[in-house]
Amino acid sequence: MSHQHRQRGFTLIEMMISMFLGLIILGGTITAYQAISSVSEQRDNNYKLQDELMYIHRELSSSVKVAKSISIENNDEGSKLILESYSGEDINKIRCPGSDDGSGRIKWITDVDDKWLTCNDQKVMALAAPGITSVRFGDEGDSVCDDAASPCVRVTLKYKPCREEDECDVKTLSFHLASRATSDSDGDP
Repeated sequence: MSHQHRQRGFTLIEMMISMFLGLIILGGTITAYQAISSVSEQRDNNYKLQDELMYIHRELSSSVKVAKSISIENNDEGSKLILESYSGEDINKIRCPGSDDGSGRIKWITDVDDKWLTCNDQKVMALAAPGITSVRFGDEGDSVCDDAASPCVRVTLKYKPCREEDECDVKTLSFHLASRATSDSDGDP
């Protein structure tokens, strides 16, 4: 008696079906990875944008709150914010970010062509997408600052939360900053 065992492997059709199912699983895995990577990139861009907005607000507010006088110049080439501090103690002098020079007078400039926010000709922040794309100081007929008892400035930031090659709307954030000084003060604050 001879028992003959017949060995059987996979047929060609079974192999093709298993390869097809494997490709579907692999495609789903790649698609999920790309979606997660895209969400992660968007989240990182939003964190970076939030940091930029907070940085500009913090630096401008610290400059404006010790200002004795505020003047604004706007034209097609950009916007200028000129701040003068009280003469007197060095602690009340206005300074540019990262500068030890407390000259008492600083000039914040946004340059449309150069795409930079500068302080006394020192580059502070690039204005590019994703991120803050423009900064404008003041507005004609700004009733909040017109009626204020202390020097005040309106800051309008335009920002784009996505890359230049992606399509998304430019968003606007406006806020007012005021000095601690009153407009009729002559002495130190």
